[in-house]
Amino acid sequence: MIELLCVGLKRSLASLLPWDIPWYDPSHTVFFFALYGALGVIGLGMIIAAIRTLANLKGKGGHH
Repeated sequence: MIELLCVGLKRSLASLLPWDIPWYDPSHTVFFFALYGALGVIGLGMIIAAIRTLANLKGKGGHH
């Protein structure tokens, strides 16, 4: 009985590693698509804000 619990614990700890994620499961695909989609939108917004800030500073001669 104790050995069976240890095997289950070892399996649950190992399943946290990226190469142990069952990618065939559709819920994982939806989750990671949403995660990376949101991170992409946030990153794109930050890049656009930085470009607009630099353009505004350049257009005003660098003064505040």
